[in-house]
Amino acid sequence: MNMKTNFAASFPAVGASQVKSSAGAEVTSPDPPPVIGLKSDEREVYDYICQSLRLAGVEHLTAGMPLAVIVRTFIDWIAASKECADKGRSQTSKTGWATPTPWADDEKRLKMELGQWLPKACLTIPSLARVRKDTGEKGGQDDLFGDLVNHATSSPARGSLN
Repeated sequence: MNMKTNFAASFPAVGASQVKSSAGAEVTSPDPPPVIGLKSDEREVYDYICQSLRLAGVEHLTAGMPLAVIVRTFIDWIAASKECADKGRSQTSKTGWATPTPWADDEKRLKMELGQWLPKACLTIPSLARVRKDTGEKGGQDDLFGDLVNHATSSPARGSLN
């Protein structure tokens, strides 16, 4: 039996069903930065995040580096959380003074870092909802000359020029 986590499950997009980019093309994901050398578990999380962004219709082709940072931070946070569960969050000195363990401090710091990075990459429900509200379902950049190009290419005289 395969006990591997299935990150391929699709999640509904917030505020709309699956959407395409403003140009109507499918949203594509970047490869991770070449020198970072993601391990298999990190690559699995990276692929999961990219798939979630694609399904939500969020353009992220230039986000390879921030996504890699988020993946590494997330994996480190999971490890620190497990260490907290196994070894506890505090330690008591011989004099009775209780202090947080180093891994508890790491877990707290990494959680705060994720709290800062995830909204920036549109990986939280409120941040995705805000982007959808601000840009509409299609989002993307406005095409300043779109109407002019459409008019020129649909002109009946265009066929006689060829």
